[in-house]
Amino acid sequence: MRRKTALPAVLTLIATLSAGACTSDDINEPLPRRSEAKTLAWAKQYTSAMARHAEVRITDDPAPRKHFEECIGRDGEIADDGRYQLSYAAYANLPEAEHIAAVRKLRKELEDHGVRVTSHTERPETPEVILYGANDKQQFSVTADSVNPPGTLRLEVSTPCFLPPGVKQQQF
Repeated sequence: MRRKTALPAVLTLIATLSAGACTSDDINEPLPRRSEAKTLAWAKQYTSAMARHAEVRITDDPAPRKHFEECIGRDGEIADDGRYQLSYAAYANLPEAEHIAAVRKLRKELEDHGVRVTSHTERPETPEVILYGANDKQQFSVTADSVNPPGTLRLEVSTPCFLPPGVKQQQF
């Protein structure tokens, strides 16, 4: 019997991570504070939950990819206070013919838990699938798609902007 992990527990963690995320037009609204280590741990948990709901296993070949980058403001401003965003991708080895079914399972679970699917393309003749989604309330995005090398399904999450704990937020 396949063990299912409760996505609601992961979503509770998301709410905790993103509480206070910028949602207004105030350029100096306080950013949520999280360490890079806690943000990375959340991203690993979330992509693991995505894999379980797609009924795939994350692999080390290709290895998961993490990318921390500076936050860029709406008007192109870049702060010097250490704020960052994270994109984290995990991969599953799965025959291409099974990608569409796996992402359909994942899509239902994502939609049931606050992720708005912004784009979903299925190409059975290739076969490949591309799904993009966003959780507007908690300001993170997800991707599930067929990538190279052949037989690889990517599960990715991108976070909102966070400020490290103990750092004074730069004002613009």
